[in-house]
Amino acid sequence: MAALDLDKLSDYLDGENNEFGLDFAATHGFLCAVAVGPALTNWLSLLFDEQDKQVPKQVIEQIELWLADIQQTLANEELIEFPFEIEEADVDSSLGDWSVGFVDAMFLNEEAWFVPELEDNLVELTLPIMVFSGIDEEDPQMESFRRNGQLMDDLAQEIPDNLTEIYLLYHAPSA
Repeated sequence: MAALDLDKLSDYLDGENNEFGLDFAATHGFLCAVAVGPALTNWLSLLFDEQDKQVPKQVIEQIELWLADIQQTLANEELIEFPFEIEEADVDSSLGDWSVGFVDAMFLNEEAWFVPELEDNLVELTLPIMVFSGIDEEDPQMESFRRNGQLMDDLAQEIPDNLTEIYLLYHAPSA
């Protein structure tokens, strides 16, 4: 099996040949949601809008390696790092794109994510991601968050820890 090559993956995902998938940052967000959340069995098909058979085999292999790498990071009890620089904590940034990918995967599996016993924790832990995704543009509270630069920076810093907490909600053995 080939080694994970994020440069080649970035070239494809951000390139003109990627007709069906998300961009590089959004794909990482999508994969993070798949890794930390409840099982999403057809994630690969959903990632490429059910056109995964049109995607080159080596790209699919790299995507699978990327997910395995994220899962291994979590298994090692390490924080997931973004594969891009957070140039600014803003909706119109790589982090905004990442958040869109995460939210896409989460809502594709909404019933499994939002079980009543986890919902309050989940809403709190996903708030930074929801803010950056740009969803709920009409919500005055979300808009006030987005206008506060320091708060946006703080929310961006919370995401890696929150991903670990979300992972534990769904994957830690129950006592």
